[in-house]
Amino acid sequence: MKFTDLDLPDFLLKSLEKLKYTDMTPVQEKTYPIIKAGTDICAIAETGSGKTAACAIPLIEKIDTSLNNVQGLVIVPTRELCMQYETEIAKLTNGTDVKSGAIFGGTKKDFDLQVLRHGVHILVATPGRLFDHLYAGDVSLREIKCLILDEADELLKEGFFDILDFILSCLPPDQYQTLLFSATMD
Repeated sequence: MKFTDLDLPDFLLKSLEKLKYTDMTPVQEKTYPIIKAGTDICAIAETGSGKTAACAIPLIEKIDTSLNNVQGLVIVPTRELCMQYETEIAKLTNGTDVKSGAIFGGTKKDFDLQVLRHGVHILVATPGRLFDHLYAGDVSLREIKCLILDEADELLKEGFFDILDFILSCLPPDQYQTLLFSATMD
């Protein structure tokens, strides 16, 4: 199936064309209609299979740019994946009013605050740094439409579990879609 076969907004089709994304990968083809319908999902596909775009494309479609708050939250276990994920989203939303940003450990929190104050529709974060900003009251998750846990198997391990539990308690109950993606989950 081709991306042009979908009823995508023009800006997304143009971005996909610039990125030379023409044919959907199997994970994209299988998950797109489920995610678009608003159903929770757990998808397992190997590294390099297109998982990031599989969830980012329908997430971008859900964003209401007239609202200046976080509507999509992507949680990943590492700083490297955080930067990679946000870069992919930025490429897909280039030239639009959809704003994305990333917060992760290893940087000054003042940098994160600039990202958050600039206004972000899609926030990509590592659990510990997001926890810090939630605890400090720097970010609100009251308008979240979609939560994505990428490398979900890593995030659900004991070291992250309590932090994720706190983060989930900050989300609006029963008002958001949950997408779990992994390359190695049992």
